[in-house]
Amino acid sequence: MSQNDANQETSIKNKIEEFLSQKKLVLDSTASSEIIERALNTSKELSLFYGETYDHTGDTIDSMKYYFFVANLSDLLREHGFSTKPEILVADTAACRNVGPEHEYKYMRLGKERANFVERVNEIYGTGLNMIKMSDYIDSEDFKRKRQVIMDVCKKDPDLMSRIEKSVPVSKLDIEREKGFMYSFDEITSIVDLDVKVGPPREDLYDNIAREISNRNGKKGLVSVFLTPSFPIGMNWSYFFSNEGIEEYGVTAYKGGSKRLQANRILVGRSEPEQVRELIKTSFISTNPRLPNPVLDIGIICEMARKRLEKDYSLIKLADDFYSGKLSPAELKEKVGRDVETYILSRF
Repeated sequence: MSQNDANQETSIKNKIEEFLSQKKLVLDSTASSEIIERALNTSKELSLFYGETYDHTGDTIDSMKYYFFVANLSDLLREHGFSTKPEILVADTAACRNVGPEHEYKYMRLGKERANFVERVNEIYGTGLNMIKMSDYIDSEDFKRKRQVIMDVCKKDPDLMSRIEKSVPVSKLDIEREKGFMYSFDEITSIVDLDVKVGPPREDLYDNIAREISNRNGKKGLVSVFLTPSFPIGMNWSYFFSNEGIEEYGVTAYKGGSKRLQANRILVGRSEPEQVRELIKTSFISTNPRLPNPVLDIGIICEMARKRLEKDYSLIKLADDFYSGKLSPAELKEKVGRDVETYILSRF
């Protein structure tokens, strides 16, 4: 490697490190060297991926954090000469596995609605994301063959099967065992050949299994980038105090009805601005960066939206401004209440 190439690689790595170090957006910023290594050593487009299911409550603002992040990472890599393929998977078939057969038609229709939401984000914010649905490929012979190979490998290995079981909530373990853990195997097969996967921290179990399978086949496993958890708004301090574990995983970003808290989530196209401002006004907020900050989280999503609309490619400094005292809790709430309507709700 020439000195010029080495300097260029260092420059790109520094840019990605800065991007992954945006406070209260990325949970773990250690993946920059792995991303660069993958980009430099692949002869194909670098796959950047985020996948989600959904529920009946509508399209969450929290999903947009992932859409914007994948788009922004893709733009950054392309700016430095790398070819990327940013993908958003709407896992409609997976969503149907979680409901009874009598609800399958409804949930496939909801999948189309979520796919349309991704396309609207594309149009409004110029994200350039490739939207795919699980139903587009899950019945293909190639996917079924690949899934069967993975299932055979796991079923012959008690350790891998134990990890498959741990990927399922305890309340659904017996049901998934009867179904042959097809939900988990569909997920792992969908991600096993990826380069970079963006997701919430609870998906680490899936990612680790996929990496292990890749490594056993002599391939590079996927690189995981975990974003910060999503939290309900309009909740006071006692909610976070009494719900142990909420700080680690939060609520499911892409399901408005997660933990039955749809009344405390922002649903794009459904939530009224006045209602959202009231929820923000009554939200618990702390200047301690170790504690959940639902208002700041929504504010960061608004900043991502604003920057894409204004073609502002600078990093997000909202968390720095708040925790340094440049913005008071009252000022942050006022700003976020205004920005969520201006840059997101009014656009749909």
